[in-house]
Amino acid sequence: MKKLASFGLLLVLLLSIGISAGADLMTRDGVLCYFDENGREAREIGLDVSFYNNQIDWTALKNQGFSFVMVRLGGRGWGTGSLYGDRQTQTYLRGAQEAGLKVGAYFYSAAINPTEAVEEASQSLHTLNGFPLDLPLYIDMELTGDYPNGRSDRLSAGERADIVEAFCETVRAAGYDAGLYASEAYLRYSIDEEAVRYLPLWMASYTVDNKLPSYIDSYDVWQQSDSCRAGGVDGPFDFNIMF
Repeated sequence: MKKLASFGLLLVLLLSIGISAGADLMTRDGVLCYFDENGREAREIGLDVSFYNNQIDWTALKNQGFSFVMVRLGGRGWGTGSLYGDRQTQTYLRGAQEAGLKVGAYFYSAAINPTEAVEEASQSLHTLNGFPLDLPLYIDMELTGDYPNGRSDRLSAGERADIVEAFCETVRAAGYDAGLYASEAYLRYSIDEEAVRYLPLWMASYTVDNKLPSYIDSYDVWQQSDSCRAGGVDGPFDFNIMF
């Protein structure tokens, strides 16, 4: 693949099936596969979605090799603190499941204390209404787009860990597995890593040249890119990998 001719052939293959060349995706027997910088093949590839992704052809994604999806259940406003849902949640959950993809879910948190975290988890559970998940329900922890003015931006690392724990305890009590979504930088600098290390981790780290994240702890799912394209999705989406 390092030779120009080979790269050109790869690019043609990717474009012919509607895949961008932003990640090291290849086709084998008509199915997509991903290789990291060391040539290790991913066990599964997937995506995460919200209403921003509009209409999705789940069967097309399944046929191209995608095997799992994380569906947004809602979130909390980083300014107002109001809870909101996602108008595509139910459509996505049912569509992905019917196409044979494994399904996980996430809720964007802007909680400032454990009480609000329980509130967020409770709304997530109400939205799921018993829908069976194959993968965890993740609390999505990020610094806000209005940093440092977002309502949760100035919390301490310990306070954030308490929020994660309250959310996950509530989810587990309802019979679902619970996990944490965060960026590599957030894990390093914005939360008490030791306190959340036991949780299933879905980590965002947008590396170049398919290099693995430098995060030394283990992670279950790696969000490798926010700009993948594939047939079945109108526009770019977040690309995820399981090794």
